[in-house]
Amino acid sequence: MRRMRVVTAALLLGLGACGGGGDDGGDGGTVDHRPNVTGAYASTGTMTLVIFGQSQTNDFADTIRIAAGAGSNKTALNLRSDTFECGEGFPGTMTGERAFSVQQTECQVHLDEQNCDGTLTVRSGTGNRDEAGTLHLSMKGDFSSRNCAPIPVTGQFTMELTGNRTGE
Repeated sequence: MRRMRVVTAALLLGLGACGGGGDDGGDGGTVDHRPNVTGAYASTGTMTLVIFGQSQTNDFADTIRIAAGAGSNKTALNLRSDTFECGEGFPGTMTGERAFSVQQTECQVHLDEQNCDGTLTVRSGTGNRDEAGTLHLSMKGDFSSRNCAPIPVTGQFTMELTGNRTGE
């Protein structure tokens, strides 16, 4: 019986140390950290494509525009790419003071240089703005093209970008 009391006391102490319900002086998540990451970023990096099992990495440049999402949700973001005109953009969510995730989304894209159409599906993504103000963005997903080659092409992509605010 005594052993059970000791175990119970240890568990209760452990739960108390985890902050099980006390007031931490926080504001319940109502701080809007989106201004820490919103803005336009002239970005460079790489895009790796995997097509028919073959990987190809190319240098990539883009302007990423991050805006606060619509509505009263203080964590909602909207990311847009100047290269990929993706309808409503890529939805994101603040996950920290300067960090965010990119939600899964699909969009139709048109590549003017190749005069072809395709579908871009972002499966996952993360981003943050470091102490020096540099944006780091990573997105992974799938793509398919309809008229870029003699046959439809599908594959995966990984995009890694860094950049600084442009002042726009």
